[in-house]
Order: sequence, then C-alpha cells, then structure tokens
Amino acid sequence: MKLMAAAFIVRILGFVNRIYMSNILGAEGMGLFQLSSPVYSLIILTLTSGVSISVSGITAREKARGHTENALRAAKTAFGILLAAGTFCGILLSVYAKKISIELLGDVRAYYSLIMLAPCIPIVASASAIKGYFYGSSNVTPTAFSQIAEQIVRISVIFFVANKIAGSNLAYACAIATTSAAFGEMANLVVVGIAFCREKTKEKPTLTIKSAARGIVKNALPISINRLVISLMGMIETVLLPMRIVAGGFDYKEGIETLGRISGMAMPLIAFPTLITSSVATTLVPAVSEAVSIKNYKLANHRIEKCLNIGFLLGFVFFGIYYTLGSAAGELLYPGQGVGVILKELSFCCIFMYVEQIMAGIINGLGKQGVSLLTSAAGYVIIIAFIWFGVPIYGIDAYVWGSIISMAVTAVLNLCVIIKYTGLAVHVRNWLLKPAVIALACIPASEFAEYFPINDKFLHFLTSGAFVCLTVLILIVKMFKNLKWGDIIWKKMQIKKS
Repeated sequence: MKLMAAAFIVRILGFVNRIYMSNILGAEGMGLFQLSSPVYSLIILTLTSGVSISVSGITAREKARGHTENALRAAKTAFGILLAAGTFCGILLSVYAKKISIELLGDVRAYYSLIMLAPCIPIVASASAIKGYFYGSSNVTPTAFSQIAEQIVRISVIFFVANKIAGSNLAYACAIATTSAAFGEMANLVVVGIAFCREKTKEKPTLTIKSAARGIVKNALPISINRLVISLMGMIETVLLPMRIVAGGFDYKEGIETLGRISGMAMPLIAFPTLITSSVATTLVPAVSEAVSIKNYKLANHRIEKCLNIGFLLGFVFFGIYYTLGSAAGELLYPGQGVGVILKELSFCCIFMYVEQIMAGIINGLGKQGVSLLTSAAGYVIIIAFIWFGVPIYGIDAYVWGSIISMAVTAVLNLCVIIKYTGLAVHVRNWLLKPAVIALACIPASEFAEYFPINDKFLHFLTSGAFVCLTVLILIVKMFKNLKWGDIIWKKMQIKKS
C-alpha cells in the first residue's frame, strides 16, 4: 500500500506539472517536447530496466540468506556499471544530437532538448541500481520520497524558468522544460543516495565484484533486449505520426501540434489510473511466481482472477467517466487546445490499457518475458500500420482506432497466454458484463446533470462529475460486494499454507 500511496502522490504532482507545462508551451510545444522523449526513454529503459530487476532479485535472495553485505556489493557494482554505461551513452547523445534531431526526428528544434537530456542519462541510470536494492529489500520509502522530490524540483524549474521564455522562443522553452528533468533526477539521486549510504554492515562480502557483475549482466540482458525492442517501436510510432499527418496534406506545424495534443495532453489523462494497475502488476510478479514455483495453480489462478477483475472494472469505469466527461475535462484543463474531443475518442483505450498492464505482470510472474515481448510487438505493428496507411487518408481518427485495436489485440493475446500456462477460467460476467453495465450507467448520470440550470462551466463539470462518480460507486458496491483489495495482496506465509 505504501507503493500505491507514493505512486499516487507522484502521479498527482506529475499530472499538475504536465498540465501547467502544456498550458505554457501549447500543443506545438508539447509536440516538440514529446518528439525528443522517445530517444531518452529508449536509452534509459534499455540501460536500467534489466539491471534494476536483477539487483532487486539478488538483494532479495541475499538478504533472505542474511547476507546484507552481498546485496550491498551487488548494488554498488550495478551502480558503477550503469554510471559508466550512462556516461558513455550521454556523450554519444551529445555528439549526435543534431544529426538525430534532423535525420531521425525531422525537427532541428529538438536538438536543444536532446542536449539537455544527455546529462540526465548517467544520473537516472545509476540511481536505478540503488532503487533496485530498496525494492529487493521491500523498502519503498526512500524511492517514494526520491520520486516526490524529483517532481517538486521539476515543477519549480518549469514555473520559474520555462514560463519566462515560452513566448519568445519555443525551442528554448522546451529545452528548459527538459532541463527540469535533469534537475529533478539529481534530486532523486541525492535522496536515494543518502538513504543508501545509511545501509551499512560490518560483515565482509563473499560475493566478488566480478561475480556480481557477471550475474547482473546475465540476468539483465534478456529484459534489456525486450525493453530495447519495445522502446524502438514506441519511438517509431511517435516519429511517424507527424510525418504521416504531413503526408495527408497538412503542414508540419499541425502534425507536431497533433502529437502534442495526443501524447502530451490526452494520453497522460487516459494513463492516470495506471498508478493502481502498475501497483497491482508489481504485487502480482512475486505472488504468481511463488505460487507457480510450488505448483499451487489454484492459488495462482485465484489471485489472477481477482486482479483481472479489478483491471476490467477500472477499464470500464474510466471509459464511462472519460466518455461522458472527457470533452468538458479537456476544455477545462487545456482551454482552446481541442483536447476534449480526442480524450473522448481515446476513452475506449481504457477498457484494454489497464487490464493489459496487469496481464503483463502476470506473464512476468510466470517467467514468460519473451512471450510478453511478442504480444507487445504485435500491438505496436498494428498501430504503426494504422499510422502509415490510415493517418494520411483518415487523419487522427485512424490513429485513435489503431490505438484501440492495438491494445485490444495485445490484451486478448496476453489472456490467451495466461489461459494456456495456468488453465485460468474466463469469467465473462464479472470481467465484462457487470463492468459494462457500470460504464453505460455513466451516460444517463451525466445527462441528468444537464437539467440543472448552471451556467458556469466549472460548476457544471463538477455537478456532472459528482453524479457520474456517485452512480459508479453505488453500482460497484452493489455489484461487487466480495471484491476486496486484500485478495491481491501477496503474503508469503499465505502462499505456503495454501
């Protein structure tokens, strides 16, 4: 629960930061900001995802044996590896930033953002090794505080610096907004670094640096390759969208603005509830892994069933909320940017996005990361095909429906994988029918608010939102009486007793 509480605070701060940044940079500025982000994500996720998980696993194993000194040695070794690799990648990005911005991203203005992102790489990379240690120690407090500190610093930099020059030079303003990430990551590293320095032991490690490095690289390599492939496909999606909009007869400015509205404004709202599903997915990895390792498939399926129930319920509920309130919410948060219509259309993604994230956690718990890569890649192939062939003809609608179909296909494929390896039974009534009824009930609930003579847009939105949320809560209580959060909390003793 600490992890979810911390994620909620961080997500709220990041959400506020994103809204404020969107309003000072506008759609074009957010598009430019989003254009450089995939390059950064590609490098960071490839470097850190596998190593962080590897350190977490080694830490958990060594601490269970009472060898804290070996866990510390593994974390310090990973820190050194990532610091060196991150520095090398940061230098490469600095050297080739202009070439990447012109030839790959197609916009020389992204050069300044890439230059500002380069110093972040060794900082973020090395910090992930320490975070892996704390995750393996089941101590989420340092990482929670570090993420909160990071968001506060980011908001401060944007508020005091980027806001001052947004109107004069958009490229510089985006670069300053990107710089906020560098300062935020520094704050992140300082907080986790201080906490890590307090982790001391008088025992000498029996794990050599060479053995630790070999184990970390061996475990991290398959995961990092997975993240590299997925990140590459995500970058292709981002870069192609404005290019194919231009191919449809629009100018480049409109293409980059569309990218900003979708990726920088609408999608963060759609993805906001993933703070719940990501926590569920994180909990599921050890829970499913442990249950399967002792061949207790009944317990594994019980937990999987409850978690998928939560995923489908969240998906349908937020689909109903965004479909009915999305237009008004988009106009209130991003006035004059035309985000409301896009948000309403993207609301269908909610049905599949949240449950797909939970399914990914289940598949990782089953040890089938390679299969997860294939299903994710299939989804990306679909959305890229829609962008390439559909966007020039049908415009942004092709991208929206491509996103929905892509997520739906990935979710169905993942469900088939789970059924194959666990024998899980499909519960149509609890997973689909009941949540769908709740989603549909949002429509008359929002329309009921139209009968109230309220002229103020904000008050009207609050009234509609209150009716919709009240309807949702009543139906959830009535239709899901036995659904409890405790059903998905992993406790090792419970698994062993079952």
